[in-house]
Amino acid sequence: MNPNNPNSPYNPFNTNSNARNSLIPKMPDSGIDNQLFMHMLADGTGGFVIKNTNDLFAGLQKIGKELAEYYILGYTPPVSEEGACHALKVKVDQGGAQVRARTGYCDSKSHDLLTKDMPIEKTLESRVTGTQPGTVASSMQLPYFYTGMNVARVNVAMEIPGSALKFDKVKGKFHAEMNILGVAYKPDGSVGARFSDTLKRDFEDKKMVEAFQKEPLHYENQFEVSSGQYKLKVAFTSGTDFGKLEMPLVIDPWQNKDFSISGLALSNKVRPTAEAGSNLDQSLLDDRTPLITQGMQVIPAGSNKFSKTAPPLFYMEVYEPKILDATDQKLAVAVQIRVLDRKSGEQKLSTGMMRVDLPEKNESPMVPLGERIPVDTLGSGQYTVEVQALSMSGGKATRTADFDLE
Repeated sequence: MNPNNPNSPYNPFNTNSNARNSLIPKMPDSGIDNQLFMHMLADGTGGFVIKNTNDLFAGLQKIGKELAEYYILGYTPPVSEEGACHALKVKVDQGGAQVRARTGYCDSKSHDLLTKDMPIEKTLESRVTGTQPGTVASSMQLPYFYTGMNVARVNVAMEIPGSALKFDKVKGKFHAEMNILGVAYKPDGSVGARFSDTLKRDFEDKKMVEAFQKEPLHYENQFEVSSGQYKLKVAFTSGTDFGKLEMPLVIDPWQNKDFSISGLALSNKVRPTAEAGSNLDQSLLDDRTPLITQGMQVIPAGSNKFSKTAPPLFYMEVYEPKILDATDQKLAVAVQIRVLDRKSGEQKLSTGMMRVDLPEKNESPMVPLGERIPVDTLGSGQYTVEVQALSMSGGKATRTADFDLE
């Protein structure tokens, strides 16, 4: 196929999106999109949405009026467990009044739950810095996404055997806890970022415990770090067993006026945001950013091993600041997916350039993308997926991720 043919689906600036659709899992239409999330967030916090219009003065007037017409109500809540949520309802006696207030609050979970004066934190820190290998086999992936100039959010995704959690009977239930510590070290040995967490599971009976332990445990966390080179070391423990993982983390510099793309989050699991329910709510409450595109939430895999029955896809973000310039009518972005043999570097397949559908109006320079990696013609082996993105503004960026096909 000639990619220079204006009618070719592989032409980078052809508006025909059939080529893209052939590489994307069929995703059902959903009424929940980014704007709806904005309205949901505003309703839940007592705020309001100002849409992107040319009438900037009216929006500023509304904000100014709002700042002069509000009340602060306070009360002392009862003691509750960390992470517990509580509903709030505010009513007034005056008829015809419209009340906007928060619908509730949650005792948010800290990103660094284990403090340095805790014995378990000291134990895990010695595991992280020590040379002894872990006794629990596990895997980890570290896609990253820019949140600002030279700052990225790293999505830590891990796959841990369910049997690694040790359950004890506590107050009639089977209870298990896993403590996790991650430290991103700079080349000079100093700490660039860290996170810690305690994962808890409770079950009513032993059969539920046995069923849980037969499946891998998927764990996710997030932390922010500046661009640069790091080595992320993660240690986790439950009972006497412990696991340890190490992986290099390289985050390229990014200026927020430049075209770029994020890292690649590999996955084989997506779900409609309309069905994500409490899982999506919990991510937002824990101050974690879910990976959402085309009305679907992508679950980042903690392993790079996939099969044809559960083929891989990837989520990434395109950053094109010129999207915010409504006068640029010629703006276009295209991506190309190539799969290479990891050892020889031989190209196994290429999609050619495919146009990315850009929003007509956007309040953010970020465009999320979810694409299936075409592995139908590939045999078992070790591969690298390479994604190259081009913009008519002159920008160019490339990202790669390794994966195994079994």
